[in-house]
Amino acid sequence: MTNNRWPPLAIPMEARISDQPALILRRWDWRNSSLLLDLFTRDYGRIRVMARGARRNPAKIPYQPFELLTVGWSGQAELKNLTAIEALTLPVDEANYLPLLYVNELIAALLPEREANPEVFMIYLELLKAAHEKLGEAGLRSFELAMMQALGYFPEISLDAVSGLPIQADQSYQFVVDSGFVACAGSAREAVNGQTIIDWLEGHYQRDPVLRLAKTVLRSTIDFNLHGKTLKSREVLLQMMKRK
Repeated sequence: MTNNRWPPLAIPMEARISDQPALILRRWDWRNSSLLLDLFTRDYGRIRVMARGARRNPAKIPYQPFELLTVGWSGQAELKNLTAIEALTLPVDEANYLPLLYVNELIAALLPEREANPEVFMIYLELLKAAHEKLGEAGLRSFELAMMQALGYFPEISLDAVSGLPIQADQSYQFVVDSGFVACAGSAREAVNGQTIIDWLEGHYQRDPVLRLAKTVLRSTIDFNLHGKTLKSREVLLQMMKRK
């Protein structure tokens, strides 16, 4: 019987992925001619790849946000090597570029690396498909709500967080971050009428009180889950709105 002191080495095969739908969240120049891409992929979540030589002929292949890509990559390290890329240009209105940069930054900040979330991917893709027209604040609030719910970062808002009873149209409520709405006196600070909450649940963003409520609640919930991170694109948006 032969006794092998040195068993054969198990050399893992290089991981290769092909034909994966993806969207670019962020990009950076790397060295003389390459790019680093932060990709949001449908089945593998957020990953980072190196596109070698991508800047040598920038007109040949568009490495730009807001396009639906089909990509391939290889490698087992955290930084992958891009091996293939094809782009389907979406008819995104230029007026939506800054709000969509905010969306990209928000996804990059909230979605853990290498954690698949096909639901958020499809929510974002639907937003991009609708971006041939101006999204407006209602479009952004609707996206934020759907994304936060898909990530599990948003509380149940159809019920009183304390009693568990459905929201009542004639009752006043306050929002508690990470808990939801709780009944309160109408004179309480930041009290909101139950009918406004119900209208929000039904998607009636054309009503100003609904839009204000959605913005306030989503902003506080997003900030709570950012854990102190700041979003540069949000600051730019706020500055632009102040100038109007």
